[in-house]
Amino acid sequence: MNASDALIKTLIANGAEVVFANPGTSEMHLVAAIDSHPEIRPVLGLFEGVVSGAADGYARMSGKSAVNLLHLGPGLGNSFANIHNANKALSPMVNVVGDHATYHLKYNAPLTSDLDNLAKSVSDWVGRSNSVDDLCDLGNEAWKNANAFPGQISTLIVPADCAWGDFKGDIPKPLDAVTPIPIDHSLISQSLETLKQDGSILFIGGKFLDEDCLILAAKISSATGCRIVTDTFISRIRRGAGLPKIEQVPYFAEMAEEFLLNTPGAVFIGTSIPVSFFAYPDKKSYLLPNETKIINLCSPQQDGYDALNALSDECNSLSINENLIHSSIIDIPSSGTLDTISFGPLLAGLMPEDAIVSDESATSGLFVTSHTFNAKPHDWLALTGGSIGQGLPLAIGAAIAQPERPVITLHGDGGAMYTIQALWTQARENLNITNIIFANNSYEILKIELDRVGAVQTGQRAASMLSLDNPRIDWIQLSKSMGVPAFAPTSVEEFTKIFSNSVQESGPSLIVISL
Repeated sequence: MNASDALIKTLIANGAEVVFANPGTSEMHLVAAIDSHPEIRPVLGLFEGVVSGAADGYARMSGKSAVNLLHLGPGLGNSFANIHNANKALSPMVNVVGDHATYHLKYNAPLTSDLDNLAKSVSDWVGRSNSVDDLCDLGNEAWKNANAFPGQISTLIVPADCAWGDFKGDIPKPLDAVTPIPIDHSLISQSLETLKQDGSILFIGGKFLDEDCLILAAKISSATGCRIVTDTFISRIRRGAGLPKIEQVPYFAEMAEEFLLNTPGAVFIGTSIPVSFFAYPDKKSYLLPNETKIINLCSPQQDGYDALNALSDECNSLSINENLIHSSIIDIPSSGTLDTISFGPLLAGLMPEDAIVSDESATSGLFVTSHTFNAKPHDWLALTGGSIGQGLPLAIGAAIAQPERPVITLHGDGGAMYTIQALWTQARENLNITNIIFANNSYEILKIELDRVGAVQTGQRAASMLSLDNPRIDWIQLSKSMGVPAFAPTSVEEFTKIFSNSVQESGPSLIVISL
């Protein structure tokens, strides 16, 4: 049996269903092996950042790893930013990276690089095959480590000769899964007493923001009076009308500091203590008051469901206060100009139930996000690692993981250009994705940050590095060139018709909102 075929069989035995790929010469035997196994779906990305971003979206919505097929060090390097985002999202991911044949590395051919150390900088586990004999065992290790709760990054390096050699052994059985670590139940009573203090916070995040966890948190809040808070950027959260409310830490440090002021205690489940996204002159990095009592009841690697159930049982919480539940949106615009005032409630009113939102709206999210809390129940995926260019690829993976659900992308124009090739893959795979691009023709967030960091007074040369206006991007033509129908509505009526059709039809579309 060909070693590549044996590796693919090993990954399929573990549960692999999708390969997101941008392969090269070193991976051709793996490409041929995938062709022989219809039980695994190959999805081509025209840029490696699309590949890794799509794998992240797939993991968030399926709960397990996809496999990425990448070409040597430069291929892994091109995928780095969205692997970083996936790592911060605690998304399981298996990167299979081809390398030069073992005997060829010593010649330092043009594509030779320090692949192992590059992989280590963004992976929780790295394995390198040395022969056909260890390839399948390493495949098992890669899968086990990637899918260890709550999710990790595994990178398996496969030299070309290890892939094309003859494998004579048996396909190994999958390894036992790594399950959540138990919590320390001795902390439950102490946590509950802390939450009963006026102004204390139950801080939940990571993998514990689904509907069941939010309901438990709301019951605990109803019994203790604590606030329910989560991170600024989350991997996946269930939200919408009829679901419990949860506050998010504001992005800007001074706003976050004010938001967390007068917090006597905080109990953390599935996430870490909030810190400022960046350092700023004369502003705090550590955002909680120094006197706040911190209880780390449950790390991201521990069982947050058990922690929330134990707290709920301890406080005998049976009901949820009405003020902790989101109401439905009532005032939905039906006519008029499409602008920053009308767009938020309009989108919230039109979003179908069970939609999946891939959010990289950046500054435009300020007039969208708050309204969508009152939309029909949906899942919201955010930019966890802060490296822009995630939204369009993330939508690909989400749509492949949940093909029966419409996916909506909210994206700033600057970030969208990082991985614009994702549109081509969306069209090729005929995915039901409605991409909404907010076109303000600038890196608007950086204009704000330029002022916030206290930079010296700047002029036109600095402004030119933050502008996308010369030349202005033609989103309609750009989108159509990759097979995605595009629209530029200017009125509420136009947007209503275009959006409503788009979320109901198969295949992607792109809607430009000019600001």
